[in-house]
Amino acid sequence: MNSIHATSGKNKLLKLNIISLLKLTEEEVDVGFCECCRKQDLNSWENITPDISESIRAVAEFEGAEDSIKKNGYTEYHADGTNYWSKDAPIAIHFYPYHESYINVCMICKAVFLTYTECAGHGPQNRIRYVDKKLVTDNY
Repeated sequence: MNSIHATSGKNKLLKLNIISLLKLTEEEVDVGFCECCRKQDLNSWENITPDISESIRAVAEFEGAEDSIKKNGYTEYHADGTNYWSKDAPIAIHFYPYHESYINVCMICKAVFLTYTECAGHGPQNRIRYVDKKLVTDNY
């Protein structure tokens, strides 16, 4: 199943809020690295490679995402001088690009990732970021 377009066919995605996202991160097998998903290399947004795409599966999207998109559009949320590419940038689920992301899980280590399709100023690029639960925020 393609993690970016997982709603086709019989696979219905769950709707998760911040609490259920954080609970999902607790299912991760506590290993520093995973050869399958390469979570150790995905602490900031990166392009999805075919091998990673085959290692993860989409399980959910954010509850209320449509409202967050209407309210915040393409506005990003950053604290302490972070930017889109920062490894310590907040995972602000009500702001771009998080509010339009799919929630994915590695089939081996159960690490949680967010994926979305970036289209600004270039051809479409499928992006992925590992969810570090310490960075998740519910700020509006």
